[in-house]
Parts: sequence; structure tokens; C-alpha cells
Amino acid sequence: MSYSIAIFIFVIVVFISGCGHLRSSTKGNAIPRFSHDEIMSVKSISERDIIYYVDRPLTDIRVPLVVVVDGSGCVGQNRPRSKDFFRPDATKSRLYARLRVEKPGVKSEANDWKQKCSEEFLKNYTMDNRVLDHLRVFQHLSATASWWNGEVLLWGWSDGGDIASQLTAYYPNVKKSVLGAMGGGLTMAEHFEKFLACRTSSEVQERSSCVLSLHEKFKMMEDNPTWKETWSGHAESWRVWASRLRSRLSPLLADVHRPFLIVHGALDVESTPVESARELVNYLHLHENKYYTYWEVPNMKHGGNSLSAEKEKMLNDAMLGWLLSEDASTKVDLPKELTE
Repeated sequence: MSYSIAIFIFVIVVFISGCGHLRSSTKGNAIPRFSHDEIMSVKSISERDIIYYVDRPLTDIRVPLVVVVDGSGCVGQNRPRSKDFFRPDATKSRLYARLRVEKPGVKSEANDWKQKCSEEFLKNYTMDNRVLDHLRVFQHLSATASWWNGEVLLWGWSDGGDIASQLTAYYPNVKKSVLGAMGGGLTMAEHFEKFLACRTSSEVQERSSCVLSLHEKFKMMEDNPTWKETWSGHAESWRVWASRLRSRLSPLLADVHRPFLIVHGALDVESTPVESARELVNYLHLHENKYYTYWEVPNMKHGGNSLSAEKEKMLNDAMLGWLLSEDASTKVDLPKELTE
């Protein structure tokens, strides 16, 4: 064999082995492509279609699932403020998929908070149904999603915070949770009695009358949880009120021995009073729960949109960073810039 032919063969061998190395490193280290807004459905036990959306990296690596649980109202999860929230991409610190389970009878891009809600929404939007819908989707994905490593990282806000709290307690594969603006230490009935409907009733007799009137309304809704009547908002049926009025999350979360982050606005007085979150934190402290972290955000009302755009982004980044962190330490302080 001539010298030139030997050199040629050597080059070819090196090239082929290099290509093999390139292919293997592409699987592990190259920037993956992403599939966004996959629309899927699964049947509930009552044969209702549960619609859900998945965004995920197209990679051989199995990834955790970041679950975003929306709040109340017949608005969709692909509305402008929600469509890109925690959306996975190559800039994030860790690869993950995102799951959003749509509310029943709601179009994905519905964005008008004053629009008339569908009959399907009013019939089926309850706290219990939302918890069961998420559990059903988890079960289905466990059986069908080869890309999922089984871990759940939860984020929920307002009604979604209550739902996410229950999922944290009931689904053992939830590793970490961010539970926002749900209060939890007081029931919704107590919110209305102490801070909302009867807050301005200063006279003893006037307050007693207000509370009595509320109790009568609560009894009507709980005795007749119809979807045909609404109270305190056109999207709030008696049926959903019956499912949320007595919800107290303190005992449930005290038994959670996985990291969870409670986030609440210090100026939240008209939606979910901050006193409810403080009551929850006091309960957890008294019961020696070591797994919770509490961020009370100064100058924030019920949602991050009450902050400046810069601070809202900072808060969202901090919450996602906390969720994605694999550091064993969970006691992370609220970013200093948000305390000012």
C-alpha cells in the first residue's frame, strides 16, 4: 500500500469517528428544538373532553413537567398574558416541558374578562373538577408520554394556587410547588366576613346584619349548587362557590414534606386578603413544617401585573428559578430588588 493511500485511509477513519462523536454529543449537548402548543385531549370519567396543551423539547432526554395552573374566569390559557408564561426554550437553566390544562368550555385564546361564559364552563368549573382534571391528565401522560421523567413542578395562582395546593398534597410525584395568591389560612367564607363584604361595617349591629346576610347566601349556594345562578361575578356560579367557600389549606399543607413556596402580595386586600396567607404561614410554623418558604411581595396586589413590568418579570423569573433549581436548599429569600 502506498504512503498516500495509507494517509487517505487514516483521514477517512478519523473523519468517520469524529462524525460519530458529533452525533453523540448532539444528543446530549446541542441546543434542542422545541414543539410548542401541542393541543391534546383525554376523556374524564364523565366522558367530558379535557383539553390540555404541551410544550416540550424535542430531545432523547426525559424531562420534568412544569405545570401552570390558571385562576378563575372563563378566559383561555393562550390569552396574551398567559401564552408565553414559563414557556420552555433554550434560554432556561434546565430542560423541561410545560403543561396547561384548559378550563372546561373555554376557547384557548379567549381574553375578554367580561364575555358571557359558556354553559359548559358554568356547569363544570369547580375546584374539585379542576383538581380531578389535572390528576386525569397526569395519569394519561404517565401512560403515554415517553419524554416525561415523571416529575411535576407546580405553579398556581389564585384559584390555581388552591388547586395546586391540593395537587401538591395528593400527587406524590410533585417535587416542588409555587402556590400564589390563594391565601389558605382562612376560608373564602371568612374572607368575605372579615375583609371583603363586611369589612366596612363598623357598627356592631350593622356588621352582625351583614354577616347574617352572608351566611344566608352561603347556605343557599351550598344547599343548591346550581350552575344557573351566579354571585360576585358573571363567571362565578353557585356551583363553584359551593366548592370553594370552606376551603382551608392549612392542615393539608402542614402534611406536605416537599418544598413549596407561598407567594402573596402585601397589598392584596380586595381579592384574597394577605391576612389569609399570613394565617397559613403562622399555622405551618406552629406545626413545625420545615418545607415551606414565604415571599410577601411589597407593593403587589392580587397579581404580578400590579407591579412595574420590570419587577413583574423579576418576580416571574425568581419563581421559575426556584422551581427549576435542583439545589437541596429551598429557603431562598425574595430578591432584594422586589423588597424595595
